[in-house]
Amino acid sequence: MAVQVLICDDSAMARKQLARSLPQDWDAQIRYAVDGEDALAQLAQRPAELLFLDLNMPKLDGYGVLERLQGQPGAPKVLVVSADIQPQAYQRVMDLGALHFLKKPVGAAELKSQLVQFDLYRSGELNHHGLSEVAMDDALREICNIAMGRAADAMAQVLGAFIELPVPKLRRLRSSEMEMLLAESFSDDNLKVISQGFIGNGIAGEALLLFERSCYESMGKLMGLVEVDTEAARLEVQMDTANLLFASFLSGLSQQLHIPFCQSHPVVLSSVPTCHLEGQTLAVEISYRLTNHRILCDLLLFFPQNSLTRLEHNLQYLLE
Repeated sequence: MAVQVLICDDSAMARKQLARSLPQDWDAQIRYAVDGEDALAQLAQRPAELLFLDLNMPKLDGYGVLERLQGQPGAPKVLVVSADIQPQAYQRVMDLGALHFLKKPVGAAELKSQLVQFDLYRSGELNHHGLSEVAMDDALREICNIAMGRAADAMAQVLGAFIELPVPKLRRLRSSEMEMLLAESFSDDNLKVISQGFIGNGIAGEALLLFERSCYESMGKLMGLVEVDTEAARLEVQMDTANLLFASFLSGLSQQLHIPFCQSHPVVLSSVPTCHLEGQTLAVEISYRLTNHRILCDLLLFFPQNSLTRLEHNLQYLLE
């Protein structure tokens, strides 16, 4: 009898990547859920033996699903597949009853090894039901999601704290719309904005870090600074945070696109940069939060139209 499997991820790209990595000779029936609530509703109607579960999702995240499944009769075994690779994320899902934690994107060999290890693999035919088409923006969001997780892990290791991760937001903006978005950030006296450019293989973009002034003291303490009451100390906190997030995020992006990026030095911006760009600009918005330390910083990435065309070309292999 075929193994009943449910793949739960809010990203169509992630669902397709995972489905493509499954053994084609696995005797299994695969279904798909788009968030935690959808997964629980489907399981109530039709139980599954195995649930592949993402963590960062809207409505109900993976942690919430694991909590709801605890103690339920007939609950599926759960393999977590997530871009959030922080040690605390791993420990938390294991404490909630997951079989194992797999890092996105998971390879075919590793995936089959886990199925064999947990006695879930038997030879047969793999069948899919309800695998949807992948839009380009979903593919872009997913590679940013993975890069975001790498950046959070690097930040967590340096700070010794757990970083709460959101679902990345993507918007395609005209020049005037981008200026309005930036103007909102610069109009807030509580924010400091740091900019760093990057370029590689025909793709050029700009990364901005929006840092709340109220975060200086907490971030400084986590970084081991005794005092952050001078402008020089606060600038050091800003620059260290920017370098850490920019470098680790771009490293994760580089690995997926197979493109090495070169970075400029970060600079503090004091006014809204003028935008004279033709076509659309892709804006990626990511918020990093350390609630226990009252720290919030936002990462914005901008890809102008000429770079966006090249970026989409490099992503075509994910959509095939």
